[in-house]
Order: sequence, then structure tokens, then C-alpha cells
Amino acid sequence: MNSIRNFISSACEWNSSLGYEDPRKTEKYIYDRFRREGDKYLEVYEGSKAKLKLSIEMVQAVMRVIDLSDLSSLCDAMTYSVLAFTAIRRGHMVPKAITADGLKHMLRWENIRFIPDVYNPHTVLFLLETGKVRCARKKDPWWTSVGKCPVAYMCPVRLMALWYLKTYANDPKQYLTAPGIATNPTTSGHWTRNLRTRIKQVANILGFDAAEFDATKFSGISFRKFALSELAKHVQPTILAAHGEHKSVETTNAYYVTQSIDQRASHTALISSGLVK
Repeated sequence: MNSIRNFISSACEWNSSLGYEDPRKTEKYIYDRFRREGDKYLEVYEGSKAKLKLSIEMVQAVMRVIDLSDLSSLCDAMTYSVLAFTAIRRGHMVPKAITADGLKHMLRWENIRFIPDVYNPHTVLFLLETGKVRCARKKDPWWTSVGKCPVAYMCPVRLMALWYLKTYANDPKQYLTAPGIATNPTTSGHWTRNLRTRIKQVANILGFDAAEFDATKFSGISFRKFALSELAKHVQPTILAAHGEHKSVETTNAYYVTQSIDQRASHTALISSGLVK
């Protein structure tokens, strides 16, 4: 936000040096409101920090080679799959830190339901009591769900059931990604390093030069970007906004709804379909 203020100040001063009026003074109300409230509406990223979305080929290549017999690898696979199909934010599965603030949005097993049961599930229901755009005090929970995926090693329902049967210790308060009652979930720093290592390991398979491939361009949000970008090809923006827990469909349109020249041109046929020759 400071970088935006600095840029505007420099632009205004340069404008004044050319003999024009300073809009900070002539439009003082607008400028003062911007200074007070601008950060509510503007989000600034340095180009090097903005993360890329994973492609479907990358997700599949990473998931295909994970050893599910290893407990920590099973946890990674389950987490990747849930993030990739639900588009929920990483903080619901992987905490930034083992602190009250770091754990406040974490899912626990009491927030999960296997339908009809964990032994033969076809759906998993998630109840998210808090989130980036919601507060627990407002009693405004949000839900989502996943169904079975035809590719077994990527199926979130299958992987969640496997993880549950191996790690659930009969405590509903146990964190979803904690491998037991007395253990903590893996934090985001370690989890992200593992993710980037896995991506780099499959770079050659995907046709990249592993020595030059920059895996730091990917993190937890890359799964969310993947999920919403793929789903955007198949559903209306309002449905996509609901799936992604966006506060408004305008956010969805800005980031995920795109059309090619040919797609837009094809609307002519739709609009003219009722014309009589």
C-alpha cells in the first residue's frame, strides 16, 4: 500500500511541477478517503511473489509418484487432493505456525463427514467455521464437499478415508492433518518445501529442464488457482464464486473468467438464433 501512496505522491508532485493543480488538494475528500480506506480495496504483490497456478499435468505427475505407504507422503497426497478439488485455502489444512492465530482456521475431524460412512464413502462433507472472509463470532459457517474421482491415486474421497483409518485417534478435536492426538500438523514452511521438491522431481517428465525450473513460483495457493481455473471452463461465474467462497462474483470474473476472440464471436450466433430470415 505504501508503494501506491508513494507513486501517487510522486505523480502529483511531477504534475505540479508542470504547472497543473495538485489533485491531493483540489480533490481533498477523495484523496483523504483513499489514504484511509485504499488498503481495503487494493492488494499489492511484487511480481516475484505472485504464485502461479499448477497445471493439471503437474498435479497428476506429482500425485502419480507419491508413495502412499509412507504416512507423511499419504498426508501430502491427501492434502494436495483436497486442495485441488475443493479450492479451499491452504490455511484450513496446513497452518502457518503452531500458534492460536496460525491454527484458527484449521479443520478438525469434527468438521468432516464421510457419506454414507468411512468404509465405503462416495462423498466427503467439509464444514468450515471460519475463514479468510468469515469470522467465527458472526456464526457464518461455510460448507463444501468432494466426490469420488475416477483416477484412484488422485481421489480425495479415497485418500481422506485412508488417512482417517490410519491416523484418527477417536478425538473429534484432532486436527485433520495431525497424525495423532499428541502431534501437531506440519507447518506451511516445511509443507511448501516438500511440495516444491516434488514438483521439481517431475519437471523432466513434464518437459522442463530441472536445473532451470523455478519451483518457488508454486505454493499452497497454486492448488486453489488450479481448481478454480479448471472449474471455470465448465460452470457459470456464480457457481464458480460459490465454489471458491468469493465474497462477490466480481472477484471471480476478475481472476478466473476469460474468453477467447472465437468464444466471444460465437455469441453472435446465440444472439441471432431467434431472427427470422
